[in-house]
Amino acid sequence: MMDQQGRPANGDDDNAAMIAARPVHGFRRNLGYTTTKWSDRFSEVQLVIDGRHDNSHGIVHGGVYAAMLDAAFGGAVAFCSVPGRTRLAVTITLQTIFMASAKSGTLTATGRVIGVEGRVATCVGEVRRDDGTLCATGTGSFMYLHGSEQPDGVPQEMRGRPL
Repeated sequence: MMDQQGRPANGDDDNAAMIAARPVHGFRRNLGYTTTKWSDRFSEVQLVIDGRHDNSHGIVHGGVYAAMLDAAFGGAVAFCSVPGRTRLAVTITLQTIFMASAKSGTLTATGRVIGVEGRVATCVGEVRRDDGTLCATGTGSFMYLHGSEQPDGVPQEMRGRPL
């Protein structure tokens, strides 16, 4: 069951163990975001704003919003409930519309899969400040790597292999 924003309505759906098991790669570590919710066709990531995220005007750089949307979309696309398996996909389009700035606090990005056609998944999402202000919205398309278009995904050992 989903709420009005397309997020899981039941807090039990957070899948804390699955979130904790997600790999923390270089870009995620450098930007500093974490996955806070992850379920079928939905993902949420959060970032505590610090000096790494500023542009020359002293506000969060637009690339941070875009990266957070890409991460939330990627999580929504990659979710696989089958133990020992994963779903692999790459971004093929990403559009970000900037609406408000942020200087401090926490940003939350959500991503929701709205459709899958063959090996291409389409997502929508948003980035909000901790006061609820909408900072950015976006859409993206992702191509599943062979086998990952199936809900049961591929063996986790496939992660990190050349495309």
